[in-house]
Amino acid sequence: MMVRIMSALPMITGVICIILVLVGAIGYSSDSSTVGVPIPPCAPGSDENCEVGMNQDNLSIPQPFMLLDVSVSMNWDHSGEAWIGIVDADNIDWEKCSPNDQGLTGCTASDFDIIAGGPNSEAGLEWDLDPGNTRFITGGRAGTISLDTNIVTYSYSAGMALFPMLILGVVGVVLCLAGVQMAFPLKFIKRDND
Repeated sequence: MMVRIMSALPMITGVICIILVLVGAIGYSSDSSTVGVPIPPCAPGSDENCEVGMNQDNLSIPQPFMLLDVSVSMNWDHSGEAWIGIVDADNIDWEKCSPNDQGLTGCTASDFDIIAGGPNSEAGLEWDLDPGNTRFITGGRAGTISLDTNIVTYSYSAGMALFPMLILGVVGVVLCLAGVQMAFPLKFIKRDND
């Protein structure tokens, strides 16, 4: 009788693991939010010669985020006048490209390691978050001299990454089976070969 009571522990733990896998597979999606981003002016010529603006602080994504699958979706309304990108902050030449008080840098898009978006993005970007330090940059298209504000709409979705989900699922199933085996042991009948 005591063994059957003790068998509840691995079964409960296994069920919790399986529930976590189901919740992680369903994930969470946020509502859309908006933010205004100034459009840097750019003289006529080429988009690649336009100086870009940058936010003042790093967005630091910690290492435990590798256990999650987080995706950010961004769209902006002035796609013909500006673009937005996400860059690796650890690869920025800070002596050359540090933003001033207005957020403008002395660098162009080619000076950055762009991981999502950038001059080739039309009206939006999709970004899968990975651990590390990032910053947002924005640039005007060639010939943009208006000082409009780009209205950026963003949302994100988060769930558990595939590898941790598989590990947790296997552990959950094994614990449930172990609990059932403890409560109701299978007995194998030995056959005599006489």
